[in-house]
Amino acid sequence: MRKLVTLVIIATAVIGLNAQDMGATVVLLKANTVKKKVEKSNAEIQDAKKSVKASTWLKRGDLFQDVFNIGLEQTQEGMDSQMLTLFYKQPISIENETMEDSSLHETYIYESMKYLFVDGVLQQWERVNPIVEDPLRVSIDAYKKALELDAAGKLEPKIKEGLIAVKALLKRRGVNSYYIEDYESALGSFEDVLEINQLGLFAGEIDTVMVQYSGIISREIAGKTKNNELYKKAIEYYKQLTDADFGGPNTYLQIKMDYLTIGDTVSALEILKEAYAKYPDTVNVIANVADTYIQLKQIDEGITFMESVTQNNPNIAESYYWLGRMLINKEEVEFIDKAIEAYNKAGEIAPSIYYIWYDLGYIYYLQGADFFERSHDEQHEATRAKLIELGKEKYQTSIPILEKAYELNSENELVKFETLDLLQRIYYKEEMTEQYDRVKELKENL
Repeated sequence: MRKLVTLVIIATAVIGLNAQDMGATVVLLKANTVKKKVEKSNAEIQDAKKSVKASTWLKRGDLFQDVFNIGLEQTQEGMDSQMLTLFYKQPISIENETMEDSSLHETYIYESMKYLFVDGVLQQWERVNPIVEDPLRVSIDAYKKALELDAAGKLEPKIKEGLIAVKALLKRRGVNSYYIEDYESALGSFEDVLEINQLGLFAGEIDTVMVQYSGIISREIAGKTKNNELYKKAIEYYKQLTDADFGGPNTYLQIKMDYLTIGDTVSALEILKEAYAKYPDTVNVIANVADTYIQLKQIDEGITFMESVTQNNPNIAESYYWLGRMLINKEEVEFIDKAIEAYNKAGEIAPSIYYIWYDLGYIYYLQGADFFERSHDEQHEATRAKLIELGKEKYQTSIPILEKAYELNSENELVKFETLDLLQRIYYKEEMTEQYDRVKELKENL
């Protein structure tokens, strides 16, 4: 279940958070002591005099970081069990389980914590009987209250320092929640980071990593729950990334996918147009715009768009390729001729792209098949003979093009199969037995 999202966050936000100088004295937080401090803090915020002091709330914000850190202050992801017991002594018990992938899961159980080691490495943790369910939320609210009461701004540096520490802890909790597949908790943690960044102290600081992963997790939850509102949330997060020029064209393409998932093809096309305006020479963007026009059956609009793309990007083969794809959706003969022209132009620019030749060969095959089909119903002998002659011409034109598509294609087995299948039909019709047997064998061995 280790995914890139967690690895990146760990690398950027967590490693080093709890690194200790082994020469320093280790002081562990004691749950009973912290609990008493919480009770005292709860009383202070009810006290008429103390509750209006910013310092009361500042101390409370600091305190609830300690509440969260109980059992975690000397741990870091990747440590081994020997290091854990060095700090926290021997556990009450250890549960062992060998998983289907042969990995060994060892759970070290303490009075208030469970630590899961996978093949001897700490991967995740779970709190047991917490003093407070969401101490970091309490900490955030306390710091915000301190800001509100600190009219003169004397405590702002300390409050900001505390909130920076809370953000690091939130990221750590979010990573852990993601590991244990508690996606709602992970999302909540990362969104809390974003909330803090909206405070004036951070001048609207944009943490693009947190924005990105809030979008990723929103999408994961949406995929599991079929909740379109969460897809919309993911879209909004990714739009923040486009505003920050983060992620390049792929950010727009992900938004497009989310729109398509919720059935909003019109918005999908609009976001792709925005992407094209910013990245007009990106092949993947061009392809996605064209394909979405086809899905929407807006062929005339798509042709107009792709003609402008070829004018703006005359050296990009895919521009002509997708113009050809647009044109073949029109039934009139003149559009088919224009499509062939576009494909040939694409092939001139990039002769090694196999799918250009596959499409072009397929067009000639379809034209040939159409002539043969029409010949079957033609009563006039001379006309029938002419139709057959035209069909043979198209087939013969198609053969070298499809053979070229097959030779160039080293990546798409499905298209290779379809290419051989077309050739097999043509060779059968043309009674080219040797070639027929060759492509039949190739197809069977794919």
